[in-house]
Amino acid sequence: MLDAAQWVTDTSVYTHLSRAGHIQILESLAPGGVLLVPDDVDVEIRAAQILHQNVIMPGSNSWTRVATLSEREVELQLSVKASLGGGPTEHLGECAVIACAQHRGLVALLDERRAIVQATARNVQSHDTLWLVVEAYATIFDYDRTRAEQVIDDLIATGMYLPIASGQSLFAWAYEQGYLPRP
Repeated sequence: MLDAAQWVTDTSVYTHLSRAGHIQILESLAPGGVLLVPDDVDVEIRAAQILHQNVIMPGSNSWTRVATLSEREVELQLSVKASLGGGPTEHLGECAVIACAQHRGLVALLDERRAIVQATARNVQSHDTLWLVVEAYATIFDYDRTRAEQVIDDLIATGMYLPIASGQSLFAWAYEQGYLPRP
């Protein structure tokens, strides 16, 4: 079931759906028809676009908005970064998403498991790419299993790590995770 709160996305969710040719999932599902992209994530997406020309740039369409973090959000971003560790620029996008979601009351779209743990610890609701595909299956795909399975196979073809081996594994996994059956 779709959230009423607007979504803010991390790089992985956005770029892999874009590279796989399924960016319309974000456009179709985003509450209010708008997806927020923090400026640090925008920088990461731009870097990905240099390597993968099929990545759609945020701001080049009517449904994405690039957001600059406030001072308070930057402080939280750095706090989350301290918890996640890594190199100087590692995890900045995920941390920006969590900070933006917490301060603005948004839902975070994250794939990095450690970032999801940080979001949960800060009472930030989050969804991952697989949740989005299941949501698309139940809404915009009108329960077309083949279409949802193809999205997963296309994501895997981009090199995206997923906890399933193929599109055929999606539905068993979704039931195990509680994403299905839908209420």
